[in-house]
Amino acid sequence: MTRNVKAVLFVSILFGAATGIYEFVFPYYLRERKLSFESMGLIFTVAAAGMLLVRVLMGRLADVWGRKPFYGLAFGGSAFVTWLTPTTGSVLGQSVLKTLREALFLTRETLHPVILYEESRGRFMAYMGQTRGMEFLCQGAGTLVSGLLFVLLGAGGNLRLAAVLLAAGLVIFWAFFRESPPEAHLHTQSGGLRQLFSFDMHWNLKVIIISTFIFNVGLTTSHCFIMPLFFSDKFRVSEQTVSWVMIGHRITIALPLLIAGTLALRRLKSVYIWTLAVEGAVLSASAVIPNFYGSAAVWLLHDLIGAGIWIPIQNQIIQDYTDPTNRALQMGKLLAFGGVGTILGPLLAGHLSEWNVSAPFFASGGLMVMAAGALTWLRLDQPPVSS
Repeated sequence: MTRNVKAVLFVSILFGAATGIYEFVFPYYLRERKLSFESMGLIFTVAAAGMLLVRVLMGRLADVWGRKPFYGLAFGGSAFVTWLTPTTGSVLGQSVLKTLREALFLTRETLHPVILYEESRGRFMAYMGQTRGMEFLCQGAGTLVSGLLFVLLGAGGNLRLAAVLLAAGLVIFWAFFRESPPEAHLHTQSGGLRQLFSFDMHWNLKVIIISTFIFNVGLTTSHCFIMPLFFSDKFRVSEQTVSWVMIGHRITIALPLLIAGTLALRRLKSVYIWTLAVEGAVLSASAVIPNFYGSAAVWLLHDLIGAGIWIPIQNQIIQDYTDPTNRALQMGKLLAFGGVGTILGPLLAGHLSEWNVSAPFFASGGLMVMAAGALTWLRLDQPPVSS
């Protein structure tokens, strides 16, 4: 493992802990401010819409100016925004802060696999699995800490703690990550707005965009403000009890990711499709189980046999078929176009939750099964893009 990969791994740990705190606490903070499900859905929807352009532009700029400045900006900027989050309870204020937070966090998501692929293509799936696995594992730790400290610090204090962890990540990344000289990026092709938003990319990337769009509608219908509130409101359990479910949620995705490099998977297309389809089916099943322990146990399976396996596969396919002269730009476009689905999911969750708190989980799973169906169009027999 190179120095740079170690640096990325270490800051992924801090990023994971901060994210675990934020994602668990934020919905409860909004509820403390007496915002309705529909208002929460609006905040998440505005944030999803506002960050799409940033994904593309940050990817383009990272191809020209390098990866380090923008990866570092993702940590520093998100630390600042997270610190400000408990200062307002208005829909407008939270929409602005949530938009900035998502844009910065997803800038990191765009560049994270790019950095790892360029550091070691032969070990990419292993490094991707290890870094994301530790990140998710530490999300669980962050959720545990925030659950234990909820009475002491409240939602606002926990959000400030998350901001401190992100600031520490910036300091460590900037001190230890060494990027190649700027000349390495000068071969990047120039282009205007047309190139930024064109679909001039490999067929397989276009297929993944379609699948990712459908998947993101489904994912954000259940994995948004409603995720912890589903268990609290449907089964009338405490925040501390829900925190243990959220911890399990992080552990069950981390475990398969941590061993991704040792799985030696073949027939990547089939594994990708079936694990995504099974994940959706499990999610829908958890929505109709009337018992808390049964519902939580089934729900916790969705990443263990789903995303924990297909995330490294998806990223390997994406990096193999992106143009090396515009790798970050194409990665940003893929996530941006596919990310349009994240605009619709929270809005759908807000409306469905007002009708039945179980409905977002059930709809989420069905959409994931549809996303798996779109992947049948992949043509992995075609040669990857030369690097």
